[in-house]
Amino acid sequence: MNSTPIRTCLVCKEQKDKAELFRIVEIDGQYVFDENQNVQARGTYVCKTHECLKRLSKNKKINLSNEDLYKMAVTVKKAKRDYLSLLETMKRSEFLSFGINMVTEDIKRIHFLIIAEDISEKNDKRIMRLAREHKVKYIHYGSKVQLGVIFDKPEVNLIGIKSKKVARGMTE
Repeated sequence: MNSTPIRTCLVCKEQKDKAELFRIVEIDGQYVFDENQNVQARGTYVCKTHECLKRLSKNKKINLSNEDLYKMAVTVKKAKRDYLSLLETMKRSEFLSFGINMVTEDIKRIHFLIIAEDISEKNDKRIMRLAREHKVKYIHYGSKVQLGVIFDKPEVNLIGIKSKKVARGMTE
């Protein structure tokens, strides 16, 4: 039986595969980014997202060097796909739902969510809870205005991908 190790993010407390997280270790009282995840020390894990890195940088207990935070941010930026151009090409397809009400109605057919980074905390918690309940992967990406431009709207909080194949292509 081959199981994938699961770890919990220090910042958002979400459980994820170890490969989806950064590892931080304490060496001689100093916290450092364990880029290759092979330092022999107890590790602490953080999501590979801008939100968690931003909150980690303000953490008073885990005080990483600016160089380590920069390395982590660059890794996140490289891994981030250009979802906006992908969504722009698909905007007229039946594969997309946008807006909180439409996505909530279609949640049973949705396989991937793109949540605006500047969504209100209340709506963010509600959507993430809904995504976890229905086992839908999600990412925070772009602003409400950037997502709105795709659909010629002033703002869009959320976009749902209804096609399994498209969702798989966006997450892998």
